[in-house]
Amino acid sequence: MGEVTLIRIDDRLIHGQVTTAWLRIYPSNTIIIANERISKNPMYKSIFAATAISGIDILLQSPNDAADYIKKAEPEKKILIITPSPVDVVALIDAGLKIEKITVGGLQGRPNTKKLAKVVFATGDEEKAFLELRNRGVEMEVQMVPTDRITRLELG
Repeated sequence: MGEVTLIRIDDRLIHGQVTTAWLRIYPSNTIIIANERISKNPMYKSIFAATAISGIDILLQSPNDAADYIKKAEPEKKILIITPSPVDVVALIDAGLKIEKITVGGLQGRPNTKKLAKVVFATGDEEKAFLELRNRGVEMEVQMVPTDRITRLELG
């Protein structure tokens, strides 16, 4: 089984903070973007094929496929998972991945969202997913970059 170095919820997916700060703290040779919609979208496939990071494989997979990949990967495979939604993290757990901790890096304000932390806005379904993660014992840290102070989500 591969080693998951970090699970990060960030609706910006792969960006400068991931490639410079997070990979330095959590060295990985594979990044999986785990989301059903993104994994099937040809535009995202083209974008991430063009934004190669030297020495790092970038995979776009559904949560089920990501969990299967990780379970079958060699132990030396170091995997950073990025997902745009906590709903995907629940799906990863439902697919058999053991998850104890996640880092939430940003869910931007959108219509019909509620502010849960400085940089975290959630739809009703996302808030339910965060509550489900809490109920399953998943530790949830809010942190934009590794040097920021860790804060917690305000869940009802």
